Amino acid sequence: MLAKTGRVQLRVRKLPSRVVVYFVLAMALFTEHGYRGVWACLVAGAGLPDVDPSAAALRQARRRIGSAPLAALFDEVKGAAAAADTPGSWWQGLRVVAWDGTGLQVPDSPENLAVCGRAAGKFGLGGFPLMWLTVLVECGTRTLIDAIIGPWKQSEKDQALLLCRALRPGMLVLADRGSKGVPLACAAAATGAHLLWRTSTDRLPPVLHLLPDGTYLSMATSQNERARLARWTRHRQGVPPQAQGLALRVIEATVTVRTAGGNRHTTHLRLVTTLLDHEQYPATELAELYHERWQVETAYLGLKVTLRGPGRVLRSQTFDGARQELFGLLIVYQAARLIAADAAGQAGIDPDRISLTVTLRAARLTVLSATGSTATSVTSPTPRIRRAILHPRELGPAHRGPRILPRRVKRPISTFAYNTTRKDPPFLDPRDRHHDRRTSRSATSTCLTSRHWDLPRPRRTEGVLSR
Repeated sequence: MLAKTGRVQLRVRKLPSRVVVYFVLAMALFTEHGYRGVWACLVAGAGLPDVDPSAAALRQARRRIGSAPLAALFDEVKGAAAAADTPGSWWQGLRVVAWDGTGLQVPDSPENLAVCGRAAGKFGLGGFPLMWLTVLVECGTRTLIDAIIGPWKQSEKDQALLLCRALRPGMLVLADRGSKGVPLACAAAATGAHLLWRTSTDRLPPVLHLLPDGTYLSMATSQNERARLARWTRHRQGVPPQAQGLALRVIEATVTVRTAGGNRHTTHLRLVTTLLDHEQYPATELAELYHERWQVETAYLGLKVTLRGPGRVLRSQTFDGARQELFGLLIVYQAARLIAADAAGQAGIDPDRISLTVTLRAARLTVLSATGSTATSVTSPTPRIRRAILHPRELGPAHRGPRILPRRVKRPISTFAYNTTRKDPPFLDPRDRHHDRRTSRSATSTCLTSRHWDLPRPRRTEGVLSR
């Protein structure tokens, strides 16, 4: 990777470029330590010559190699890991994947602020500049198929358009309401992958044909052609007008959650999919499958909390340094997931049962004791690591009950601002810092909502059809 990117050192150094790459990866494993602490962990059991670089020397070495070698290394390790029989990775012969975006805080330096910018909210600008990360995750193993890193100014839709390069025929892409727009849907479908995306319920797509299961066919088109389809939908005289776009099947459902505390919460769901055959791809199964989109949120939890540390800001003062550091986090996270997927395949269990925390702990111990050098690749862990992560006491349960977690304020303005003593609200207020544990046990039911031709005629509001 160093030769490919032109980052091999030009003279003999105490810190060769390959050692600096190891150091960046060690920074991802030991995020709570400073430069000197990370170096001490890296060389603790390696038996290396007595090299004791200063923090300034390590910082200059990082700047010397830049982010290109780490980006090239991530290109080598990224990709799906599920075999044909891996549980939770396939549905109807399609590989289930999902994408989503998230922000990561970087230090408030002049360069980071100029390149990334700050997020604006109800209470003003954020305290730190943000980098924007969008990843494509395999839902069964939570491995990273691809990732796009950019400044906060770059929109999630722009990064999702770039992620279309990783889509392949035989994939089923799940996405939330942030993935919107006809160009993005057409670009994703043009790769041969199928879509299952959630859309907003405040707009009624034109109903072109009602299917027997209550779903209906519609089309994603340009604004002018959408208006012509809308006019035909209102009057239904003659044949539908000719239009160019993406044919979609619309699924409307009502999801009801009942908790052990007796609370009840209902959500209306509208999904669009390119799987048009209602017999081969039942709508109820698709509505339940959409819940797998939360695997990408679990992947972000592992990356941003379990690996990086909760509330921790990246340490680099430059954008290229932050990009290098983030690629190091992605590489270490991907290696841990690949190790877990390989061990789960060897043991014949679901990869969800293997703890990322245990895998990272085993990786840290092997670095400290220098006992992991016998592995031939990241996908072939040593027997010691495999035994550690497959220990019966470290495995998760074979079946996990349904759980819900209401949205909450993750970072309040003051640690004392929302210290309320309410214990029994119908649903937790986002400002409530107490957790109602009765929401950890819940039952979820999904009911399809059928649409009939004799519904009241929709009216036009601000150029958009609404009920």
